[in-house]
Amino acid sequence: MNAIIFLTVICCGYYIFNKYFEEHVEEKYHYYFGGFVGVYCVLLYLYHFEYPFVYQLLKNVYDTSNEPLYNFNAQVSNAELFQAQHPNFNIKETLLQKQGGRCYACSNFIMSSDAHNTKLKYKTPLQNGGQNNMENLGLVCPHCFGFN
Repeated sequence: MNAIIFLTVICCGYYIFNKYFEEHVEEKYHYYFGGFVGVYCVLLYLYHFEYPFVYQLLKNVYDTSNEPLYNFNAQVSNAELFQAQHPNFNIKETLLQKQGGRCYACSNFIMSSDAHNTKLKYKTPLQNGGQNNMENLGLVCPHCFGFN
């Protein structure tokens, strides 16, 4: 209610100023004031009737601005995130089966007992526009991972 009273006072003040000091008010200021009133009304509507949406939007902006653009330890953090979201899913075993038991880089065979020694590598790096999903991951042997 206070916001509507505030807007009414501002509009009355603008009307009185425009009535008594008409020579100082150019036409562009009418458009500026109309834009201000329109934006104020939209923000007032969003705050009062769409509060969960605005809260989630601002929370996402805040969370995004507090995270680094690139993480220096991206492979470990992405693996931890995936493991937290899918606790019973073994990504290395799945990729090993998907790749036919071979290294993505050199096509050498990888035994399933040696899967714990392998490394995950993006086929197209994230900084080059690659997606952070299962289709963009490849399983490479430790030797190939050391060369790249």
